Amino acid sequence: MNNELVITVKDLLLFILWGALVTLFVYLILVVRRALKIMKSVNLIVDENRSKIDATLEIVPDLSKHIEVITGEVAHDVQAFRTTVDNVASTAESVTGTINENKGFVSGLSSLLHTLSIGKVLYDKYFSGKMNDLREAVDEVNDVIENATSKENTGDGVSS
Repeated sequence: MNNELVITVKDLLLFILWGALVTLFVYLILVVRRALKIMKSVNLIVDENRSKIDATLEIVPDLSKHIEVITGEVAHDVQAFRTTVDNVASTAESVTGTINENKGFVSGLSSLLHTLSIGKVLYDKYFSGKMNDLREAVDEVNDVIENATSKENTGDGVSS
């Protein structure tokens, strides 16, 4: 008796192909089963929240109209504001150009003002006390003159 088992390459490839098809169908069944579970969960959630979903769907058209109005207003305001921004930008550019052109004059003027402020500080430090003494002396002289004239007018003073 000759018991030989002959397997050809064709038979081996067919076996592998059928095995792959069976695996693919099992995987496809698992995917469809998972999709059905998800659909059941979604349907359950929708059924439980039906009233809230309906209320939201009633609000959405009005909400979209308000968004459209707001968007139109914002676009109008931006368009109106654009010329102001352009004017400010051109004015700032002009001012910057003028400052750059007059940089020497501005630095000279700044130096002069700085020198004057130093002079004022020095004057206040060394001469302001003397000016107060002078003011006090002038005030005393004015008081004496006022007293003399008031005594002369009342008759208390010495007659000449």
